[in-house]
Amino acid sequence: MALRFKNLGSGSSGNATLVESLSGTRVSRVLIDCGLRVSELKKRLNACDLAVEDLDGVFVTHEHSDHWGHALALCLQAGLPLWSSVGTRHAVIDSGVDVSGLDWRVARDGHAIEVGVLELTPFTVPHDAREPLQLRCSDGDRHLGVVTDLGHA
Repeated sequence: MALRFKNLGSGSSGNATLVESLSGTRVSRVLIDCGLRVSELKKRLNACDLAVEDLDGVFVTHEHSDHWGHALALCLQAGLPLWSSVGTRHAVIDSGVDVSGLDWRVARDGHAIEVGVLELTPFTVPHDAREPLQLRCSDGDRHLGVVTDLGHA
């Protein structure tokens, strides 16, 4: 088993982190945040010998555009499920974004999400967003914490 990550983008111009779990012949990949344009994300995935079709889903930590900005386009184009908190979903909808056709799934603090051989456990953090969540990722043997934005430690 192996648990790996690759930071594809970080900062106000766009955040995206790839987390991958390998177990025998099974591979699961989740993109955490999608603040990069889809065309740019494709280039960065290609540099890792991957394509959008290799992703199993997207987790959005909160509604700020450098994290959420292009998740809708990516998920609709690739037919990927998207996870976020209810607060993030409401903030996006309240901003006037049409989310129809999106496979949007609810993530909750402390409730594990299984994506193939990868387990994601969201946890609440202080930040200036409606209901920000960050992730603990696990392959069963190894664990990785991904924290992108904090109001304070």
